Amino acid sequence: MISNLTLVLIFILLTLIFYLIVHFKKRYEYWQKLAVPYVGISGDIIFETRKTKAEALQDRYNELAPEPFGGFFQAAVPFLIVRDPELIRTVLIKDFSHFTDRATVVYEEIDPLTSHIFLLKGQRWKNIRTKLAPTFTSGKLRAMFPLMEQCTDVLNGYLEDQLDSSAEIEVQQLMMQFAIDVIGTCAFGFNCNAISGSESEFRAVARKMSPGFLKFRLRHVLNSISPKIVPWLGWKGMNQEVEDFFMEVTREAIRHREEYENKRTDFMQLLINLQHEERKSLQKDTELVFSDYIVAAQVFVFFVAGFETISTTLATCLYELALNPEVAKKIHDEIERVLEARGGKLDYDALKQMRYMECVIEETLRKYPPLGFLERTCTKAYELPNSHVLIKEGTRVAIPVYALHHDPQYFPEPEKFDPDRFNDENRSRIVPGTYLPFGDGPRICIGMRFALMEARAALTLIMRNYTVHATPRTQIPLIFDKKPLLLARPEGGVFLRFQKREN
Repeated sequence: MISNLTLVLIFILLTLIFYLIVHFKKRYEYWQKLAVPYVGISGDIIFETRKTKAEALQDRYNELAPEPFGGFFQAAVPFLIVRDPELIRTVLIKDFSHFTDRATVVYEEIDPLTSHIFLLKGQRWKNIRTKLAPTFTSGKLRAMFPLMEQCTDVLNGYLEDQLDSSAEIEVQQLMMQFAIDVIGTCAFGFNCNAISGSESEFRAVARKMSPGFLKFRLRHVLNSISPKIVPWLGWKGMNQEVEDFFMEVTREAIRHREEYENKRTDFMQLLINLQHEERKSLQKDTELVFSDYIVAAQVFVFFVAGFETISTTLATCLYELALNPEVAKKIHDEIERVLEARGGKLDYDALKQMRYMECVIEETLRKYPPLGFLERTCTKAYELPNSHVLIKEGTRVAIPVYALHHDPQYFPEPEKFDPDRFNDENRSRIVPGTYLPFGDGPRICIGMRFALMEARAALTLIMRNYTVHATPRTQIPLIFDKKPLLLARPEGGVFLRFQKREN
């Protein structure tokens, strides 16, 4: 006999299943009711496992052609995908006041390190962005260069030692270690020792950054049912060890600098100064903007952005230089020419004169954008131009960066590595709104100039002293890991052979 309790539980379960079916059915009718072209249930990219998210968005972008915009779903949450470059610039720049926030759902109460400039919303984002903007002026970058040069010297020493035992190097991992050293030294005053043979704490914590693949997707599904479920469960999206590490590192850095009056002209000192200034002028019953956890969140995001994006960019750039020796020769010749004209002195201004190297980096970012898509939330109801479609407040918007960068309409032969697309003659032909490696508008990457200086410094060191070549272990073409959000993380690494140049 089935007990009454069992019958009640079965009834509750069936009711819940029925509710979810009705709930999701209504969700999937969202774009149809608005008369917006859309990719149906099969277009729910959160359940796509064969491709990266950026590549899945490229499929939706192609399916919706030639429409300027269309709809798709992410864990049953309706997203508007914007295809038209002019409309993209409208969202990111012209009518930014309607799309000020990113679409990522965060829960500061359970994940305090998500309170950073990349994810903050509304006025809080604006306040912090305004105060952090002076960090990366030309003057500050010029002052940071000697610290960055110390890291390139360590990288050079490692390469010389490595070549004594093996000419083949996995550059994805090496560039990650270099980037960790740079961001630690130049931005925070930390001695990360990531390139050295010893296992540093920063290298260890970097490996724990990404959330579990299944956990990440399940959180998306739960958010689509109700954004209240995840905080109710207290389900953290971040590894507790990572959170504890950055909170402790931040507190220790603040304590050490205050105790020993060890002030530097770096990002950490700017955060400390802002916190001190705010405390002095704080009115009674006013909430502190730059609290310790807000400072730690900024340290966290600059560390993550500082090693993840630059390491993948440098790895894929070296990969293309290994496959395109004529491009590598042009870079080497430019380096020698610029340094000879400056008496051999390498500094910030010398890097700025290397115009062809800039084109190579820009082409790398086109072919392998570190973040293959941008997402925004409509913060005020908005009628799409040249249509009668009213986008409601709260609607999520996706901009398919990778798809735009690989659209032959804008970049002919998109799989060809061609730095001349960005030379002085051809740059004006690039359609505004189609090249977005750092985003655009008020929320453009605040550390963009720092990242480009770092890439130039590393390439100058490597291409001046070494040649790079493919090996039997080099993937051609590259295969990307399907799990991370970032596109340009080659699966299994990037193996290249280094050869010392003759002086």
